[in-house]
Amino acid sequence: MEGGSGRREGDGGPPSTAGGGGGGTNLPRLQQKHYDPVVLPTPEQILASQVWDSCPMKSVISGVLGGAMGALFGAAFGASDPSTTTLATAESLTLRESVKAAFQPAAIKASLAHLRARSWSYAKGFGGFGLVYSGSECVIETMRAKHDVYNSAAAGCFTGGALAYQAGPKAMCFGCVSIAAFSVLIDRFMDIH
Repeated sequence: MEGGSGRREGDGGPPSTAGGGGGGTNLPRLQQKHYDPVVLPTPEQILASQVWDSCPMKSVISGVLGGAMGALFGAAFGASDPSTTTLATAESLTLRESVKAAFQPAAIKASLAHLRARSWSYAKGFGGFGLVYSGSECVIETMRAKHDVYNSAAAGCFTGGALAYQAGPKAMCFGCVSIAAFSVLIDRFMDIH
């Protein structure tokens, strides 16, 4: 120790100011933190949360959204389907004649009927898949009281088997294994758990 300062070089204390008076410091001024008060949810908010988080509501929402997505896919794939025009008719007509034939009222009506049927078919498939998968995953997760990849695998197996029910036991087993593997793969890819 030198002198009576009580401070050694490098002991971690605050650096001395050049003025010697100690009035002005170079330390940054910390901002005051502001905390909001805790607001407890009302009984109506708790009830709404329970309704929206229930398994039937999740299933219905997934079914409706899956149906809407299926209808869009059906419209996109149905519009570009080459089976709507026959190859023999397309070969015998020139470009101008084929465009003119495509805009005839009967051709437009037939195309719209095909588009509607394809959209409805895709909507039923996607909606059914979303409904069954979401509902089964929610029920399995509620019963296990865990949120992990095994819920997705079990829900995928149940969904694959349930959707292939009419095709027989072999198709049910194949559906179970394939949809379960796909569910696990998607969960791993998305890194949800």
